[in-house]
Amino acid sequence: MDAVSTRSQEALECLQAPAQALSIKAEWDDLVTATGADIYFLSDWQVAWWDHYGMSFASSRCPVCFILRDGPELIGALPFCIETIWAGPVPVRIARLAGVDPNFAVMALPIATGHEEAALRAVFTHLTQQLNCAAISLSPMSERSVSLKILRSMDVQNVSLLRDDSPRGHTLMDLPDSFDGFMKALSKSRRREVRRDIKRLNEIAPLNNTSSSPDMVDPMMDRFIALHTKQWRAAGKGGHFSDWSVAAGFYRDLLHRLAPSGRATIDEQWQGDRLLSSQLRYTQGDKAYWWLNARETDPEFAKVGLGRVGLIERVERLITDGIQLVEAGAGEYEYKLSYGGTLVPIHNIVLAANRPAARLRARALLCWADALHLFYYRAWFLKIRTRLGLKPGKLWASWIRTRL
Repeated sequence: MDAVSTRSQEALECLQAPAQALSIKAEWDDLVTATGADIYFLSDWQVAWWDHYGMSFASSRCPVCFILRDGPELIGALPFCIETIWAGPVPVRIARLAGVDPNFAVMALPIATGHEEAALRAVFTHLTQQLNCAAISLSPMSERSVSLKILRSMDVQNVSLLRDDSPRGHTLMDLPDSFDGFMKALSKSRRREVRRDIKRLNEIAPLNNTSSSPDMVDPMMDRFIALHTKQWRAAGKGGHFSDWSVAAGFYRDLLHRLAPSGRATIDEQWQGDRLLSSQLRYTQGDKAYWWLNARETDPEFAKVGLGRVGLIERVERLITDGIQLVEAGAGEYEYKLSYGGTLVPIHNIVLAANRPAARLRARALLCWADALHLFYYRAWFLKIRTRLGLKPGKLWASWIRTRL
């Protein structure tokens, strides 16, 4: 454990252990909740991430947690994963936020208001000076993040902002206090469209919406994976659980860990005894996270929008539960944007140590990552492989590790 003073009353501790192994686990989680930080910073989320993503892609990955206090009060808690990535023949030591992957946009860090700049400055200095990191990744960070504005304006002697670009966005849904208010905000054609679809479905058999209980997580997760995979294979793709080799185990583990506290649920919509759609839902405070969903693709439903019907009826439940914001995942989906969603930019944020050799290494890593993304992912994985009719396969671990 290392300690360093940041201001007259602030002290930073660097603990080389994952968040869930710390003696202050309960205090850590209380801070995450109090600051409105994202669910990925909870200790239970951290242990699932380390078990499935932390060591699965690189045995050299090591956890580092930073604890910032103002006197006895905990005011900051940031978990990092440190690893060495080879940019061709060049080894680059990099730190990135633990618990986060390219599809989880960071909207709020677990740092108390008014202490963000001091906390980030102390953490960056320690990572680059004491832990010898050439680069630090805070990606992907939402345009709505307060930390993004602070990062762009702060002056840190030991680091500089090397990359701040926004090649994509994520969908956010700001929910009103009532479901009537949500529906009134939609256009008349959208309201008419969804009401027509709900009526058609109910004429065949009554719609029934159910949510998982902790003891029903496994069978509902099995149904979810099967339906999700069927949906994407119908489009000639493998789907999330095919692309990401450890995803099924990770999300199942999260359900087991977070369902007892009400933070993880699977929502299903049935038509009689037929499963129409399913949605993975995580909640933290007044925020809900909707990244993965699945729906039936049989031709008989071609003229019915199962996606929008499921979305509308689940939004009603969220509003009842006091949810004010839905993070509906990275990417642009027409039905989400048409029914209350807004596409918000997410930024790749990479900082480099202000040492000539370290900065060169960081630049080399970004060039290597860009080349791998272009030739492997965009050209081969998305286009050439599909045109050749090859069976969908798992994403390369080397590409996943370079998503900075």
